[in-house]
Amino acid sequence: MARSINAVVITGDIVGSSKLNVLKRKKLQGRVTEFANTITASFPDFKMEQFRGDSLQCILTKNKIAGLRIAVLLYCFLAADEFKIRQSVGIGDVSFTGTNIITSDGTAFRLSGENIDELKKRGELINIAFANNDLDEEWKVHSASLNFLLERLSSAQAEALYLQLKNSKQEEIAKALNISQPSVHQRLQAAGWSVISRILQRFDIVAAL
Repeated sequence: MARSINAVVITGDIVGSSKLNVLKRKKLQGRVTEFANTITASFPDFKMEQFRGDSLQCILTKNKIAGLRIAVLLYCFLAADEFKIRQSVGIGDVSFTGTNIITSDGTAFRLSGENIDELKKRGELINIAFANNDLDEEWKVHSASLNFLLERLSSAQAEALYLQLKNSKQEEIAKALNISQPSVHQRLQAAGWSVISRILQRFDIVAAL
């Protein structure tokens, strides 16, 4: 079926998956499934498919502004258990909708798929690419900033950042993690929340254009 839809496509690869033992692989699979179910409950247009065991692809066609937030949420959700995922976010069109996400095509898919290979070569964790050339240049800078912060994220910071990304208040995060509110503030500050939140706000604006 040929058509053109604005979309956000996320292609992800688990870092170091070949080194995981059977128990850790099972735990990882459970976490990915849990995450997908949680996001689908909030965003019905969110779809995720896994392939080759350690790779996945996601698409959003209506709630596009949530695309980058979801990518960062997924990173934090897995990082809290000391798993790492490399993600390439492509924002563009879908020119062909296949029976599966991975058989679909369009600029969103091509940008996402091509850049995941580049991330592997550079040893980086995240890239955001737009079909719009002017926006794409801007987002190379934002991608570098996010990569710098995510590479340094501890599991404790990831836990706090995940809940913050879900719009929980610091008092609620403190209760959920059984720590003090000042400790939550400290973790978020160390995670670079002030920078991440501004990048997400910018994405909200440009993804809605």
